[in-house]
Amino acid sequence: MTGSSALSEMLLPALLSAAVLLAWLRLALWQRSAAPADRSQGWRLALLVILQPLAAGLLYLTLVPPPLAGTAGTMVVATAGAPRFDALAAGDALVALPETHDLPGAVRVPDLATALRRHPGTSGLRIIGHGLPPRDRAAAAGLPLAFDPAPLPPGLTALGLPGQVAPGAGFRIGGSVIGTPGGRAELLDPSGKTVDTAALSSSGEFTLAGTARVAGPADFSLRLRDRAGAITETHPVPIVAAVQPPPRMLVVAGSAGPDLKYLRRWATDAGVQLSTSIAAGAGLDVGDAPARLDPSSLSRLDLLVLDERSWAGLGAGGRANVISAVRSGLGVVLRITGPIADETRRQWANLGLPIGETTEPSLRTAPGISAKSGSEAQTALQLTRQSPVAASSDTVKLLENPANPAIANWRSLGRGRIGLLPITDLYTLVIAGQSTRHAALWSQILGAVARPQSTTTPNITGTAERLSLCKISLPASVLSPSGGATVLIPEPSIPTCAAFYPTETGWHGTAGTSFYVAPNTFAGDTQAATWRLQTSVIPKKNEDAALGRGSSWPWFIAWLLVSATLWWFERTRYGRVRHLDQKNQID
Repeated sequence: MTGSSALSEMLLPALLSAAVLLAWLRLALWQRSAAPADRSQGWRLALLVILQPLAAGLLYLTLVPPPLAGTAGTMVVATAGAPRFDALAAGDALVALPETHDLPGAVRVPDLATALRRHPGTSGLRIIGHGLPPRDRAAAAGLPLAFDPAPLPPGLTALGLPGQVAPGAGFRIGGSVIGTPGGRAELLDPSGKTVDTAALSSSGEFTLAGTARVAGPADFSLRLRDRAGAITETHPVPIVAAVQPPPRMLVVAGSAGPDLKYLRRWATDAGVQLSTSIAAGAGLDVGDAPARLDPSSLSRLDLLVLDERSWAGLGAGGRANVISAVRSGLGVVLRITGPIADETRRQWANLGLPIGETTEPSLRTAPGISAKSGSEAQTALQLTRQSPVAASSDTVKLLENPANPAIANWRSLGRGRIGLLPITDLYTLVIAGQSTRHAALWSQILGAVARPQSTTTPNITGTAERLSLCKISLPASVLSPSGGATVLIPEPSIPTCAAFYPTETGWHGTAGTSFYVAPNTFAGDTQAATWRLQTSVIPKKNEDAALGRGSSWPWFIAWLLVSATLWWFERTRYGRVRHLDQKNQID
C-alpha cells in the first residue's frame, strides 16, 4: 500500500463521519424550525437517522472493500530444482513455476504474479529450489521471503560476461563450477583457437581474459575440462565490440624498428586508423605523410606515440603544442627505445613521469609479462625495459606485472593523459607466437591513454524475459535471428527507452548494434539473486497480494439502493404530522 492510499483510507472514515453528523444536525434543525404540521413523526425521524449512517458506511465499503476472510498464509513457491514437498501448514498454498518438474499437490502457474492474484492476502513467500527467475523477482519484491535453496547441480553455476567493449580492447569473464575438482576452463575465440586457460580454484571459480579484435558481435566460447582433460561442457560467450569511429593514432619515431611493423598489423586488426612518420636521416621521413603537429592536426588525433628522439626533435614550440593538446584531451605515449638525454629526462620528469637512474650502460631485462596460448601456459618472455620507471604519487599503472609493478605508468594532464612506456621489444611477443598478448597490451595502452570517444550505442539492460533498450531513437524495431522484426514498446516514464520481450535466443540487432539473448539462466546466478531479494532493505509491497480485498460491486449496489430509499423518503410526506391529520379526517 502506498503512502497516499494509506492516508486516504485514514481520512475517509473521518470525512464520512463528519458528513453524517452534519446530516443529523441539519435534520434536527429542520425538525425544530418546521411548522408543527410539517414535522416528522418519531418513527420517521428514527428511520432517517438510521439510513444516513448506513448509506455512509456502504459508501466506505464501496471505496475500500474489506479483506477476504481465510486467505492469509504463506505461499510455497517451487522453482527449478525443487525437491518433493509434502509438509504444508494450515492456510499455506503450494504453487509450481513453469521451470519445475511435476510436484504432487502443487498448482502449476505461469508466473509468480498470477499466483499472488489467485491467492490474495498472502502473508509471505517460501522459495524452494534454485530460486526465482528474473521474470518473477519484481512480483516478490517487498514480501517477507524465506529461501530454502536446493543443492546446485554439477557443472557451470554462474557466468559473468562483460558489457560492450571497444574494438581491439581486452575483456574478462568469470564464473564458478561445481563438481569438477582439478578441472580447467578455456576461452576460445570465434575461430576455435584457445586464447586463455585457467585452473579452477578450490571453490571452483575461474577468470579468463580475451581481446575483441574487430568491431561487431563475436562468438567466443567457454570450454570446461575435468581433471583428466576430457571436455565436460561448452557454453557460448557472446562479446560485442561497439561499432564506433576508428581511433586516430599517429606514431612519430626517430628511427625505424621491427616494433612498428607489428604495431601496424595490430592497428589493422583492431580497426585503428594508424599513421606513421619515421625519420630516415638527412631530413627524410618514411612511412606516411610527414607528421604535422600543429594545434589543428593534434586536435584530430586520439593518440600520439613519440620516442625520445622524436620528442627532442620537436623543438620547444612543437613540445608546447603537444602539451597543450594533451591538456585539451589528447592521449600521448612516450616510448623509450634507447639512451635518454638528460634534458629529455628533466622534461619528462616535469610532466610528472620521472625515470629512475640507470647504473648500467647496457639495456636491462625486466621480468617477463606472462602469456598463455593454447591449453597450456607458455614460458614468460624476458622483455627488455630501458631505464626503470620511478612511480610517483599521481601516476597510474599502465601495464601490470607482479614482479615489477612500475613497468609503465600514465598520469592525467588537464583533460588528457600522458603515459611512459619503457619496453623496447614488444614485437618479440608476435615472433614467439603470442600475437594475442601483443594485441592485448597495445589495446590496454590505447584504452587507458587515448582520447575518450563519445558513442551513441544503445544501452541494453534487463533479463532474457524483458530487456530495456535506452539511448535509442524511436520508433525502432529489433531483428531476430530468424529474420522477424519486432516493434519496440516505448517506456512511458523514459522517452528514450523501450521494452523488448525476446521470443528467440541468439543474436538480435537494432539501431546499428547487436545483443545476445542467452538460452538459459545459471542456477548459481538465480540463487544469488534470490538471496539478495530476501535481504533487500527497500520494501515494495504488492497491493493486490498484501490487501486481498474483495469486489466492491455488491457494496456499491447496496449503497445505491439505500441512497435511493433515503432520497425518496426525505421527499415523501409519509410520516409527517400533517399527513397523519389528513388521514384522520378522512377516517
